[in-house]
Amino acid sequence: MATTQSYGQLSNKFIQIFRRQQDDLPAHIKADVYFDNQGPGHPETGYYLDTPAKRPIEFIKANNTYHWVKLIRRQDTWQTNQRGIYNGPDIGWWIISDPQHPNHIFYEQELPTQPNTPDYPTTMEGQQEEINVATGQAQQDAQRINVITNPSNGALKGNPPSIFEGDRNKTHKFLLQWDLWAAVNRTNDTMKKLFSRIITMLSYMDGTCIDAWKEEQLQKLKEELDDRTLETDETLWDNFFEKFKNTFVNQNCQSEAYQELCKLKQGESLDNFFAKFKQLAHEAGVPLDDKGTIETLKHAMAKGLTSTIINSPNFDPTADVPWTFKEWEEQARKSHLKWKAAAKFTQTRQGLFQTFKLSPKQTYRKSNNQGRSNYWRNNKRTTS
Repeated sequence: MATTQSYGQLSNKFIQIFRRQQDDLPAHIKADVYFDNQGPGHPETGYYLDTPAKRPIEFIKANNTYHWVKLIRRQDTWQTNQRGIYNGPDIGWWIISDPQHPNHIFYEQELPTQPNTPDYPTTMEGQQEEINVATGQAQQDAQRINVITNPSNGALKGNPPSIFEGDRNKTHKFLLQWDLWAAVNRTNDTMKKLFSRIITMLSYMDGTCIDAWKEEQLQKLKEELDDRTLETDETLWDNFFEKFKNTFVNQNCQSEAYQELCKLKQGESLDNFFAKFKQLAHEAGVPLDDKGTIETLKHAMAKGLTSTIINSPNFDPTADVPWTFKEWEEQARKSHLKWKAAAKFTQTRQGLFQTFKLSPKQTYRKSNNQGRSNYWRNNKRTTS
């Protein structure tokens, strides 16, 4: 039986990953992944993607589920982070008959009556799970709540949202992660049945700032079902989601985003600047092609770049149809590339002067004198 190390919640911070020293994963999990045995304890022993680059990979338990993660070698250890999660077509996962599958428990056992009762498929899995105690019992409870998913419809796919602890500054990120995950699983019965969708979303909420609210919502759901409200009733989700937004969405986020947009200034990276500008404009609810937005963009960009765009041949300030945001962005990128090319040429030219210990003035005088002598030499030939 394969044992899987548990690593709690992955983040942008790199953590050490312990690679398997033997090929113990079933074929349906490995799919096109292969095991290279270089000997016990050898750092290159482990699983790899079947690609020309021979990319090291490992199957772990993290973020309340199982993932294949790509590995990199850092400080003589194998490491990964949140960005290392791999969902390519050449890997597999647990099937419904595997005890580790989240829906397998639904078939074989009833839900635990005690919230803190261990409910692990195997003894080895239980021992591995103890490693994750520091991440909080609530995350383990959240994982067990997910057994409500319809067993005939398979496991939920993609990356689930991070645990939401009630911090309003992180509400937007949590909802974005949730919307992406729900969209990937839109045909799954867990998302199609509104009651199951609510319970699943609640399972990704944990913390002292949200526990009381979560308990209140569970009680209200129970009361609605006792009143014979159908689990597929749209009002269940609409009412729940409206309560969540009213409680945890920052009502001043548009105003704050607009203030931040007005203060935004271009930095070293033009890509980061435009990405941030469009993000803040979206959060502030202002159209990108609005005249005021364009004026804000002009002042946000570097003065030299804005002047270059205005002085470019294809810009006409008297045109009946003013430039769109997309046109401003495209011209800004073209002008920026020209500036980078010119800067690179200047650096190369200065490097040549330094190599030959010449100054631009010396080079000019030498070439100028040579030109004069050639002129008189040619002139003498002509007269003779």
